[in-house]
Amino acid sequence: MAAPRLLAVALLSAMACFPAQSVVAQSPTLTIAGRDSNRTYTQKALLAYPGVRSVTVADPVYRRTMTYRAIPLAELLKGTRIDSDDHVQARAVDDFSVGIPGRLAASPDAARVEAFVAIEDPAAPWPAIPGKQDKASAGPFYIIWRRAPSVYVSPEYWAYRLAALAVTDSPLKRWPGLAVGADVPTGDRIRTGLDRFVSVCMACHRFNGEGEGEQGPDLGRPMNVTEYFQIPALKKLIRNPRSVRQWPGQKMPEFDQSALSDSDVDAIVDWLTYKAKQGR
Repeated sequence: MAAPRLLAVALLSAMACFPAQSVVAQSPTLTIAGRDSNRTYTQKALLAYPGVRSVTVADPVYRRTMTYRAIPLAELLKGTRIDSDDHVQARAVDDFSVGIPGRLAASPDAARVEAFVAIEDPAAPWPAIPGKQDKASAGPFYIIWRRAPSVYVSPEYWAYRLAALAVTDSPLKRWPGLAVGADVPTGDRIRTGLDRFVSVCMACHRFNGEGEGEQGPDLGRPMNVTEYFQIPALKKLIRNPRSVRQWPGQKMPEFDQSALSDSDVDAIVDWLTYKAKQGR
């Protein structure tokens, strides 16, 4: 009986090792890709990073003041050869993807605007994100911001459940079909609409197939959204989708005035209308 018993003990001991190995294999990591470099950090390594500090922000995702252990994003982007005209593509674990302008992500003027990567400590996990059915936190990694009141930071740039960051060309270089013609004057509301589409809408929506958004429908194909929505209803839909219609799995949030002003909504619709006329 002793031999079978010893064998059973050995098997149980071997099986007990598997969960530990699985935990190690699934430990969260953050990848940062530059023009000619690629680095990967573990959650533990970032929590022990020399530049980590406590950062307190008015958090629009948690809708209250939060304090995080965080590292300046500009510090993590050192060596990536990022230029002010470049963007940083932030990709989440669910493939949500948004391009953040390099002039903000790696801003040399921390008094005006500064981005941080916040790191969730497994020993002190963050609360669940309000309103999310999965009851998960914003971790393991989360881009947070401190800014002067005069600096606009899109709510989409508060990218949570982060998995990777990559330095890329600007959206207009990658997807020139989004651009407006040279005949549109500088400062025209159509140009503002393009800027707001790129910074707010493009994280979820493509336009005529251009972009990486997978969360919502393409706003240009097969028809431009301005061609089948009454304009007042479209503006209400952009402001608060649930005020117009509801559907299973609805993800698009309500945008308050601080995130998207009425003039911004008007500008987005002007740009969409302009693109519809271009396509005729």
